[in-house]
Amino acid sequence: MNIRRLFSAAMLAATLFISISASAQTKLLRFPDIHDDRVAFTYGGDLWTAPAAGGTATRLTAHPGVEVFAKFSPDGKWIAFTGQYDGDEQVYVIPATGGEPKQLTFYPARGPLTPRWGYDNQVYGWTNDGKSIVFKSLRDSWTLPEARLYTVSVNGGAAEPLPMPEAGSGAFSPDGAKMVYSPQSRDFRTEKAIWRRASQSTLHF
Repeated sequence: MNIRRLFSAAMLAATLFISISASAQTKLLRFPDIHDDRVAFTYGGDLWTAPAAGGTATRLTAHPGVEVFAKFSPDGKWIAFTGQYDGDEQVYVIPATGGEPKQLTFYPARGPLTPRWGYDNQVYGWTNDGKSIVFKSLRDSWTLPEARLYTVSVNGGAAEPLPMPEAGSGAFSPDGAKMVYSPQSRDFRTEKAIWRRASQSTLHF
């Protein structure tokens, strides 16, 4: 075998090694949300979007903090998310094409919490008219499990609590007149013990 062939084989092996190493370092893709032909997700603690059919992903954020729970607005122009910056978790919004995140909530969060408790100020979605973001917060509770759902305008301002006194998650009906919700959150629980019955309820607006 001549020197040229040896060099080519060595280069091929090095390329394969680099590719395998890069694949082994791929972090978990988490918290996806889809709108039409785009999907938003968290990778490596940052927000990304990609074609729903597959293709090149576009990075939206690059802050050292963690961004999670991306949710497209009904028109697909905005993405709301929970940002964990400077040890605090707040609700933010960013153009779906990228740009400067805008902070919408400012009440001090309980986080960072241990994994079993999840996140404070966790974004769940939007109101049907696209004017407000729905999120779960522990701001009015005395104990960790007791959270409540709130809305905050995409333009900023005070957060408004939804009528149910306690809720772990929720989503509006297509006509916006009702909301299905769970009184307790089980998003980050791996154990089977339940302190209270987490039944689903429906609230009329």
